[in-house]
Amino acid sequence: METRNDGSLPVYLQIVELIVRDLAAGRLVDGEKLAPERKLAAELNVAVGTLRKALTELEARGLLERRHGSGNYVRAIADPASVYTMFRLELIEGGGLPTARTVSVDLLEKPGSLPDFGASAKAHRIRRRRFVGKRFAALEEIWLDAAYAKTLTMTDLSESLYLHYRTRLGLWIT
Repeated sequence: METRNDGSLPVYLQIVELIVRDLAAGRLVDGEKLAPERKLAAELNVAVGTLRKALTELEARGLLERRHGSGNYVRAIADPASVYTMFRLELIEGGGLPTARTVSVDLLEKPGSLPDFGASAKAHRIRRRRFVGKRFAALEEIWLDAAYAKTLTMTDLSESLYLHYRTRLGLWIT
């Protein structure tokens, strides 16, 4: 497993996402005991306190049972409420947090090849490189109707477009 400290998601949430993804992919099964906290923190290259914050979040989501003196046990549930539930790129062997780097943002006339969407004749074309861990996995192209944002630049966007849509544009991705 690998975490990054570059502002994409807080490190403890990255750990939560790694575990949620491993549950969803069947790499962790219901009732499985996690490694001891110190060992797991060392494997993830994080402080034990950061790991414990992630474990507390997992417990609050119903994805972890913490047994004092015994350890931490995963609980598989139908809807783990992951940040990345709508779209996921995953490594077959597991691990590797998905990240993205914006390549370009251009305001363009909507091409006729796109489905009809939105109120404006123009749209922002957002191109991003998608990574799983540090491995390049895909080039993503997103078209956002210009009626939602008259101007949009690369510096406006954080790694999480979901967060930008919600906080700046009043859109919720479901």
